[in-house]
Amino acid sequence: MFPRFLASLVLFILSLGLEAAPLESSPFGPVVASVSPAASVESRSAGNQVSILSNGYDALLLRIHLIRQARTSITVQTFIWTNDECGRLMIFELLEAARRGVKVRIIADHLFSDQNADTVAFLATAHPNLEIKHYRPARSRIKQSFLRTLQQGLFSFHALNQRMHSKVMVIDGAVLITGGRNIENTYYDHSTTLNFRDRDLLVIGPAVLTAREQFELFWNYPQCIASKDLIDVRAVIKKGAFKRYEQRSDYDFGPHFVELTREAEDAALIRRRFVDALRPVAKATFIYDAPGKARGAGNKTAQITRDLVATLEKARDSVVIQTPYLVLSPTARQLVRELQDRNPKLQFRISTNSFASTDNAFAYSANYRLRNLYVQALRLEVHELKPAPQCMEMLFPRHAAMRELANQGRAASAKPRVPIFSLHAKSLVIDDSIAFVGSYNLDPRSEALNTEVGVLVEDRDFVVQLRREIETDMLPENSWVIARNRLPLKLNLVNGLVDGIISLTPLDVWPIQNTSSFELRPGAIPVSPSHPDFHDAYEDVGSFPGTDGLLSKKEILTRLYKAVGAPLTPIL
Repeated sequence: MFPRFLASLVLFILSLGLEAAPLESSPFGPVVASVSPAASVESRSAGNQVSILSNGYDALLLRIHLIRQARTSITVQTFIWTNDECGRLMIFELLEAARRGVKVRIIADHLFSDQNADTVAFLATAHPNLEIKHYRPARSRIKQSFLRTLQQGLFSFHALNQRMHSKVMVIDGAVLITGGRNIENTYYDHSTTLNFRDRDLLVIGPAVLTAREQFELFWNYPQCIASKDLIDVRAVIKKGAFKRYEQRSDYDFGPHFVELTREAEDAALIRRRFVDALRPVAKATFIYDAPGKARGAGNKTAQITRDLVATLEKARDSVVIQTPYLVLSPTARQLVRELQDRNPKLQFRISTNSFASTDNAFAYSANYRLRNLYVQALRLEVHELKPAPQCMEMLFPRHAAMRELANQGRAASAKPRVPIFSLHAKSLVIDDSIAFVGSYNLDPRSEALNTEVGVLVEDRDFVVQLRREIETDMLPENSWVIARNRLPLKLNLVNGLVDGIISLTPLDVWPIQNTSSFELRPGAIPVSPSHPDFHDAYEDVGSFPGTDGLLSKKEILTRLYKAVGAPLTPIL
């Protein structure tokens, strides 16, 4: 209780100095001004306005607009901050905001963000209004040797492995963006190789206060270390020989952001695309994990996991989940069984990555290893996103431009490069009554290791909108469906028994799968995998559709991880 009280006290003290009207020059100004303050913590769920940010380009555009319009404060939390075009644009805009008097504070997870000591030294000294902290930096360094990392892994593994996966941006203490997006080209439709189908929520209302409190907990966490206090960064600052980035031209944006820079200043466009999309919802609750997750005997299950389990227990008819990584822990599998025992008609439908679209072969191998169990024992209906789904043209309108950039400069004899689409959105829909959008993956890391955040929304119109969006990704033109194979002479019973036993051991070498990926036949009508006409309507396309040939490097790694990776699944 004391850390939360301390965070509330810090927020109150900070608010005394924030007299300027938030975003008063932005089309968001009137919306923010109309928000009634919550009378208590319990009442923060009411009076909120929410919209979904599904398009990566729009998600970046909105962030840049809000940063430019900020009057008093900006706080940012991110798991990944990459020094690419989008990463540099974001830091340039934040530094410009600091120079005009906005208090900017950033927390980045150390392990997966840029680790260039010279760059960090510049940012640490760029302006007094810009402060950056790093979550759990290894031995108080921005970058340490492989030997030191190995040493920490051996003697302090939890400190190395427990990460901040939270993604939060709050503008002027009044506008919240949270969800799945980190700060990197891949999350904003600016990558020439892989771009994520992701999802954020834009929230205005009392729920933002809880997000602000959450940030203060992390900011004051003892293992959140300021850039200037890191040993190697401090040494670079003392020498003073690092490069400074004073002008926009110093940031090397390449051909990007010409149109976005103009649109960020177009009030009519911002109003039409973002402000008008906001809708009041019955309830919106920001939920989160505190820093240092899963430490101590009284915190074996993380707060956000408890909140989501309590939400799942309300399910009566259907559960629709979208997650990039489908790796159910034994605890999660037991929960599914218990829910189905209580409600035998309860249906679980899951949208996740295919082998061809995943950005994480190890995570997919864990999914692949447990797939028979998911489909046969847990009765999950699993849809795996194709690397070039039909919906990509709508969700990734810059695909043609990125493909052109990818092919510029390649050798004439080389194969054309086509950016693929990969799922990164994390969402949950219970019946037509409750929805969740946040940073939480359906895997053991989110369950028990990484800190996570998100928003629970109880509002029928919002829930139906989100469910339809996920179900669109599940359509046959966008995803393969996982279903049982047709095996003769009831060999599926024997095969399932053998595979089920072996899959529980560290060495999983059984070569035959009871399940496979299926594609809708031309002209056929879509049906569920449990329908008696399923195998007449769908064609078996193998375990690894969309590959670049038999036994590609990625497929070999996936099969290898499947065979020997079981003991590492809970931590990796």
